Amino acid sequence: MSSDANTPVLRNCIRLPLAEDELLEVTAKAKDYAIMHGAAMRSKTAFSPDSLNFAPFVLVPSSFPRKEFEKAVALQPIINRLMHNVAHDEEFITTTLAETIKVDEFTANLFNIYRKVLAHGFTQIRTQRAGTCR
Repeated sequence: MSSDANTPVLRNCIRLPLAEDELLEVTAKAKDYAIMHGAAMRSKTAFSPDSLNFAPFVLVPSSFPRKEFEKAVALQPIINRLMHNVAHDEEFITTTLAETIKVDEFTANLFNIYRKVLAHGFTQIRTQRAGTCR
């Protein structure tokens, strides 16, 4: 419960605590699901090309305040436009990444792909709908 009567209390989405056997079963299934659906990564401390670990995730869903969710939804078109404008500004990308590509091989490889795409032209069909970036 909240100490302030004006502060909403977020309820649990599922009844807790779970029985031990149910918790172990759900956890095992969630880990398998995560790995089978691409939520996996290699260990930084014990790297092995033959081994994957599941990426961290939350087992039990949690409530989220509707007003905060609505703020995020309202902000998304602005973020989309920013990403679109950055992605289509060759000068900005080249200038911004100039120092990074000197020291980061991964970014340099991505940047080289970007250059090749620019050199060969875009083949994606661009469509414009109401509310999309222009």
